[in-house]
Amino acid sequence: MSRFTVLADGGARQGEADLWCSYAAVRTLHWLGETPTRPADVRSYVLSRQNADGGFAWQRGLPSDIWATYYCAQTLADLGEPVPRTEQLVDWLARLRTADGGFAMTPGQGADVWATYYATRVHAEVVGVPVPEPEALGRWLAAAQHASGGLTWSPGGAEPDVRASYYGALAWRAAAGAAPVPWQDEAMVAWVRDQQVAGGGFRFGPGSHPCLWATFRAVRALDAVGAKPRDQAGLLAWMDARRLPDGGFERWEGYGASDVWACFSAVGAYQTLGRGFDPVEREQIADQVRGCQLPDSGYTYTVPSHAGDSLATAAAVVLTALRPADGPARPDTLTRWLRRAHLPYEGGVMYMPGRGAEVRCTLWAVEALGAVGSGLDAQRLGGWVRGLQNADGGFGYWLGRGSDLVSTASAVEALAAAGLDPREWIRVEPALAFLASCGTDGRYGPVPGAEPTLGATAQAARVLQLLGEPATAHAIGVELSSLAGPLGGFGAAGRGLPDLMSTYQVILTQHVLGLPVDLDGLRRFLAKVRVGSGFAWSPLSRQPAGLLAACLGGQLSVLAASDAAPARLLRLNL
Repeated sequence: MSRFTVLADGGARQGEADLWCSYAAVRTLHWLGETPTRPADVRSYVLSRQNADGGFAWQRGLPSDIWATYYCAQTLADLGEPVPRTEQLVDWLARLRTADGGFAMTPGQGADVWATYYATRVHAEVVGVPVPEPEALGRWLAAAQHASGGLTWSPGGAEPDVRASYYGALAWRAAAGAAPVPWQDEAMVAWVRDQQVAGGGFRFGPGSHPCLWATFRAVRALDAVGAKPRDQAGLLAWMDARRLPDGGFERWEGYGASDVWACFSAVGAYQTLGRGFDPVEREQIADQVRGCQLPDSGYTYTVPSHAGDSLATAAAVVLTALRPADGPARPDTLTRWLRRAHLPYEGGVMYMPGRGAEVRCTLWAVEALGAVGSGLDAQRLGGWVRGLQNADGGFGYWLGRGSDLVSTASAVEALAAAGLDPREWIRVEPALAFLASCGTDGRYGPVPGAEPTLGATAQAARVLQLLGEPATAHAIGVELSSLAGPLGGFGAAGRGLPDLMSTYQVILTQHVLGLPVDLDGLRRFLAKVRVGSGFAWSPLSRQPAGLLAACLGGQLSVLAASDAAPARLLRLNL
């Protein structure tokens, strides 16, 4: 089993830097007129995410998405570095355009405001190609305006948000320059201004609490349409109060810890409001941000010794439950960290404290805590999942992001893992319709129109079973069982080179559906991916892949050794 170290904050973390942290850190330093301590390391980290299609992925080896592409391209620009493969990038961008006029995160997904913002800015600022058919984009953005005046995440959305209003406004400016906005401008300005609370800061929308992220997005949304907050003096005083003795900022009142995102949001908001920093303040903020860089890599969200993340911490909890002797002396520190990641202002679990809740992280946290007899507030979690469901019936990684199958499976399975009946918390028929849109001849892809994979097909079968379609789920599971490769595991395409993630997904599905598992074949496969005390993602790699792979491989190893009483596999998706 893979050994690990508990960090000073009580959590565990993956070894690599985080892309969003790296972008936010470099952007903040750029705004301050400063540079990273080791810019070449950041450059190498970012370039390692680029794919042959010209786009970038949030982790090496994954398909390109426009979220990662914008952040990587902007980071390179702030470092004074060119973006390679722009011709391929232009072609890939064209595949993101949807028939309704917006842009999707990846080809095949539905459009959302997040993706539309990133795509229009990459068009304008990275590849220098005008956004095609801005009139169609304008109609799409106008349809995303809520009756209250704010913009939502996509046309027909029920909840306006200052972030969506910012992304929509900046997307229009990137596509159409100074042209009049296509929505009711005065209504949007009034709604965004109304999100400033009496204490001075802005909130995401009614019912939420003021924070620096919402404040930055609100200030920039207003600035993009030539407007200002109603109470600028109160706003500046509230922001000043978020400054901490270490030179950084806290995201909201009472949070008490500085991080990269709070610094990014504060500096961006101050810049927009025309407020600068004296040399001492600027250096203090820059030092706080620089201290978040990992050796030979990019950035995490705070000083590395305190930078736990929920996926790694959940994996560590599971590994400790499997082999207590290899875990930390105080395993309860890990469970406390996970419970703290269920922060008070969102019903889901955040990947890293201080940023938005994410559905896969929530699933991992629920399953890991359940494995040690703990848990989260199920009612809060259920309400949060319900609010994540998109108009097409599916779910995205986080609020407002376009639907994909792994997020949809994670949402449904998180409810089940928390002891809730998914059919009582989500709109079942739309969810099944989204699932069907990802399928072709009984196989399923990650998004509509994508090539089917065994992992996505296995996830679809489990969703069908939880949503009341057990016969269909069983038939898919039987078909999956016939697709094992000669090495004993399962590959993305079936009968090819097996990998740990596909194998885990298929065997988890067999286990959930009560189908037989070929334990001899599983043992042969595990022998190919076991590396020392850890596991590799592929038999072609001889390097242990870290805590997440160790968590999946460790569970499969227990199953492979349990002929008489098969162990329970946790519902874990990536």
